[in-house]
Amino acid sequence: MPSEPLPPHVRALRRKTAYPHPVSRIELIQTHISYVFLVDDQVFKLKKPVNLGFVDFTTLDKRLKDCRDEVRLNQRGCPGGVYLGVVPITRHRSSYRIGGTGEVVDYAVHMKRLPHEGMMDVLLEQDGVDFDMIGRVAARLADLHRESDSGPTIVRKGGFATMRRNWRDSFDQLRPFIGRTIGQKRFHTIASFVTSFIGREASLLRQRDHDGWIRDCHGDLRSDAVCFDDAVPGGICIYDCIEFNEQFRLSDTGLDAAFLAMDLDYRRRPELSDLFVGLYAAAIGDKQLPLLLDFYKCYRAVVRGKVESLLLDDPGVSKAQKAGARRRARVYFRLAESYAKRRARRGLVLVTGPSGSGKSVLAGVLAARLGSVILSTDMLRRELFEAGGEPEPLDTGRYAPAAREKVYDEIERQAAAFLDQHRPVLIDGTYIERHQRDPVVALARERNTRLLVVECTAPDEVIKARQRHREGEAWTTSEGRWEVYLAQKQRLEPATELPDTDRVVIDTTTPLDQQIEAVLAKLAAPSTQQP
Repeated sequence: MPSEPLPPHVRALRRKTAYPHPVSRIELIQTHISYVFLVDDQVFKLKKPVNLGFVDFTTLDKRLKDCRDEVRLNQRGCPGGVYLGVVPITRHRSSYRIGGTGEVVDYAVHMKRLPHEGMMDVLLEQDGVDFDMIGRVAARLADLHRESDSGPTIVRKGGFATMRRNWRDSFDQLRPFIGRTIGQKRFHTIASFVTSFIGREASLLRQRDHDGWIRDCHGDLRSDAVCFDDAVPGGICIYDCIEFNEQFRLSDTGLDAAFLAMDLDYRRRPELSDLFVGLYAAAIGDKQLPLLLDFYKCYRAVVRGKVESLLLDDPGVSKAQKAGARRRARVYFRLAESYAKRRARRGLVLVTGPSGSGKSVLAGVLAARLGSVILSTDMLRRELFEAGGEPEPLDTGRYAPAAREKVYDEIERQAAAFLDQHRPVLIDGTYIERHQRDPVVALARERNTRLLVVECTAPDEVIKARQRHREGEAWTTSEGRWEVYLAQKQRLEPATELPDTDRVVIDTTTPLDQQIEAVLAKLAAPSTQQP
């Protein structure tokens, strides 16, 4: 069965004469709701006149409003004149043009074309995304989330009740595709997980509403919505947010971040996914995000599977495109099921080491992998004491002994509270002296909880280079300096008070995946300290 013909004005935009400037090459890309024309170094994006329930572009006025919203909202994450505005598509007699003075038949979002070689999805295929790039994305997203709108109206529109309704709507929209892109058993597994999680964690999800995590977010944050481009302010453009339905954009910031984490999993880069989550959680100070990560990533995978499935019923999409959409949908649903089947590892992990040893990076990745609450002394210090200005001298201000003890006491208090809720907990802090570790060891014994102490090490020259390279990086909450490291090195006491089953020494110059595997292997082995 042939695909439905393109509308006349869309067909016309495939001709060079339809544009007000000289054109050498035109490429048309279709999504389930858009026609996107790549015209040399510019982009023109039209809305399909569809009503899919969650999006309604059936009138010219609705398409105009949506185009304007798209430009306004995306200028937040992609400043510097990338989004140029909204242009009319006009008809004069039988000719259609961008601009012009004839009858307006449609509208298009007009953009500068971002460099293909800078697209994150392209770079991932070339293994061209490194630690620093992930850190820059994490920090940029954290900044966008902090700066985005919030408040009672946004919580009412995007909080727990909306999230629950979105799940219900997604399952309703998926049912026609059971047997086509998702099997009945897989659908049931995912639906059962979601129902169970929402019932079990309703109080945590509602608390997120009250704690300020519900904001005006991106809504569709995948790697193909991120571009590294030195020509834009900050060198990163985060674009193509959801503008057509605020029900999908107003959400928990963690749900927004989970979309990119899921996308990195989909692209078979789970190590980058965990790294992104760890750095983002540290940058924005979200200690509970790992607890919600599988639930949120499952939602994002289901949404993507649904979007791909909808293309199967789009008469304007070719058979070849539909075959590709069917394959992608099945992959997304398999991924969603994998999240639904994962179980968090219970226990208490203490990640230690002097400044610059790599402990905070390892801790963040571990928390994402284990689904653990992450309690960081650096993050908590910023909560308890006003940060900013010049670094304070050693053992003064917020690093004075009394202030340090206050931080450690609060970490232990929060750890006890989370353990009493049967949450897995990971503590990220220096803890280089035995008297600092003793309360954590005692806490694990009192709660009958598996304890593992992870001691991070690296050569002096590596630590010095790290501190110099990462000084002032937005993704890190650490204020470590070389003189701090040297002083800490003098006080360092290896955790030999614990049996070998309950401690592991990690050389953080080894690949991150090897560090993770070493920790997981220790956690899988029995502890001789278990009561």
